[in-house]
Order: sequence, then C-alpha cells, then structure tokens
Amino acid sequence: MNVSALIPTYNRRDHVLRAIDSVLQQTVPVDEIIVVDDGSTDSTAEAIRSRYGSRVAVISQENMGVSVARRRAIEEARGEWVAFLDSDDEWLPERNAALSQAASLVPKTVAWIFGDSEYVSAKGQEDTIFREQGLVIDHGPHIFEKPLSDLLWDWARPRPCVLESSFIRRSALRELRCFAEGLRHTEDFLASLQVASRYSFAGIPSVVTKIYRTADLKESSIDLKFFSSDDHYRGVIDAYAIAARAAGTVPWGAHHAEAVRAFCEARARKGLPIRRLAFDQFTFGISVRSVISFSAAMLGPLFYLSGLSVRRKLGGVWRPTKYSRA
Repeated sequence: MNVSALIPTYNRRDHVLRAIDSVLQQTVPVDEIIVVDDGSTDSTAEAIRSRYGSRVAVISQENMGVSVARRRAIEEARGEWVAFLDSDDEWLPERNAALSQAASLVPKTVAWIFGDSEYVSAKGQEDTIFREQGLVIDHGPHIFEKPLSDLLWDWARPRPCVLESSFIRRSALRELRCFAEGLRHTEDFLASLQVASRYSFAGIPSVVTKIYRTADLKESSIDLKFFSSDDHYRGVIDAYAIAARAAGTVPWGAHHAEAVRAFCEARARKGLPIRRLAFDQFTFGISVRSVISFSAAMLGPLFYLSGLSVRRKLGGVWRPTKYSRA
C-alpha cells in the first residue's frame, strides 16, 4: 500500500510550509509528497524547493483553480491511496498511521476513509466536525455501505468526510474523473458525492487534521466568495444530480431543484438571465414549488426577486438543505 500526500496551494507561502512540516512529522511516513503550485505570485514554489529539496515534489502551473490543481496532483501521484491537505491546514502526527491501519482492514468496495477534524481559531482549538454534525463512531474502521443514506450531507457546512481528513483510492478518483470540471469552489462536495454514488465509505474516530479558521487567512480565503460563486452552485447542482441518478429522486431530486432555485436567485440579484436555468428544476420531477418558481423566472429577474420577497414576508423563507438522508 502506497500513500501520496497531495497539497494544492496558491499564495500561501508561509502556511504551506507548516502544512508540509506536518506531513513530514508523521509517525508513519507517507510515500511521496506532491505540491501543485497554482500560479502563486509570492515565491511559494521557490520557498518549498529551498527548504525541502527532493523530499517534496513541486509542480508549478498557471493559475487555473483548485480543481485543476487537485486533478494534476492525482495524475502525478503513484500511490494507491491519495491524501489531500489544504495548504493552510495541518495533519496531526498519527494521521497517516491511523488511516493506513484502517486502509489495511477495509474491503476493496471502500474507496473513501475519513477521520475527524478539529477547528482552530484565534481562540485556539474549538469543536470537531464529528461533534458538530452529531456523528458518533465508537471504533474504526466503521463501514458505511451506502454512504448516500448512511452519512449526513449538508452542502452549506463541512461534511464529516472532508478531503483534508481522508484517504481516497486514486483509482476511484480517476475512474469517476473527479475534479475534471474545473470548478474553483465546491469541488470537494461534488467529488465526495461522485465517490459516494459508486463506492462505500469508512470512518475512524480519531481526530486527524487541524482546520484553521484564523483571521490571517480571511483576506484570500475562498469562503469570502463561496455563496456568490457560480461554481459553488454548479457544483452543488451537479452533485445532487449524480446522487439522484444513483440513489433515486427521494430526497435528492428535491434537493437538486432547491439548489437550482438558489442559483436562480443568486443570478437574479446580479441582473443575469435565469429563464434557461429555471428549466433545470424539472430534471427529476415536477412540484408546485418548481412550477411557481419557473413561472416567476419567465417574467425576468426583477419579478423573480419580488416574488421571493413576498414569499419571505409570508414566512416561506428558502433555506439551504440541511441534512439529507435517503
């Protein structure tokens, strides 16, 4: 079994060095570390080569977004399992040992193994994703045979199976062409549902990753543009469509239609056309809500927003889908 640590980065010179150090400090070493520098302008690549030499492979490319960087790393990797790490986060020392042990015990049907993640803010360590999401794993590896129904999915919040805390079979990512869409946001949510639609997942109780949410990361964080990004909505819509085709339209078809309506609203607020997009609400069925939304969209963005305003005053506030259980 080989493990490839994959780190996409963009203008995170100081933070990516901390991330790489955390990989090199694993009690059980990974087999290779690959950093894809996505067009940084802060000498990130030079700093990595100077500090680590041949211990870290650095691939430089023009700025094309995180999906392209992840895909490039997958193609360059040689490991059976790939382990992503965002350049502003870090692994705990036992991460690779814990996930490698789990990988040696799971059947071939499992393509995604994940551990818990803890948040770090200016106040220090905070909650973990498992506790936040109410997920309890008493021992590992616990296999989720049908992850679309066995796990909680919420596109508006981190999933328990976040990339930074996971082992993923490289063959599955290549087979499903994960990260090939070129999305700059929400590519992780889409990839997780792509894999969940075809393979089983497994979880372990250990906290394996620190995810930083400190003030020094805010200026260049993708979270600032997260909910206004077209790529965000397209990623969510595509993910729910994949789940609906794999596991049935209940509840995934309704979630797909809700995501389309959210995208219509976002585009309407920018004064952009929404008529063609509104048709997508009917991909997996017809509901009264979809018909009303579609009719409003046919009258244009201003009418669509006016209708939403009236509906919200009457108490019908659209909210992002919370937890989806098939």
